[in-house]
Amino acid sequence: MTSIAHRYTTIIKESAIRHGFMGAGIARAEHMDAEAIRLEQWLKQGYHGEMAYMANHFDMRVDPTKLVPGAKSVISLLYNYYPGLA
Repeated sequence: MTSIAHRYTTIIKESAIRHGFMGAGIARAEHMDAEAIRLEQWLKQGYHGEMAYMANHFDMRVDPTKLVPGAKSVISLLYNYYPGLA
């Protein structure tokens, strides 16, 4: 990682904490081959229960560049919306 990329990564993660998130992660925006296989199996086994929307837009779930063409990175934020279980 270049020093400027590292600097921006640090800024984003620290900002997430300041804004009440428990953490943040940054990953490349690319097709996720292994995850696609696991997600497809998970859906076929019905593990998504009543969350039928999980089967929608499969191609975009496993390749974020199809959702946002030209995207280079994906920022994920962690927030515990039920802290009583933490």
